[in-house]
Amino acid sequence: MTKQACSHIQCKKTSMIDLLLDAGVYKKGNKQLYELTLQELESEYEAVAQQRISQ
Repeated sequence: MTKQACSHIQCKKTSMIDLLLDAGVYKKGNKQLYELTLQELESEYEAVAQQRISQ
């Protein structure tokens, strides 16, 4: 992966972590958010968004 691609992924991960923190999510199971992959972060955010819609 190129340096630019890695930077883009890291930027997206940071943005997703910020969104999850704003939603009150600090961990998933026994893992800190920074330990999750981008795909895991996106899935967790979708779950939180669906939960908010349901309420």
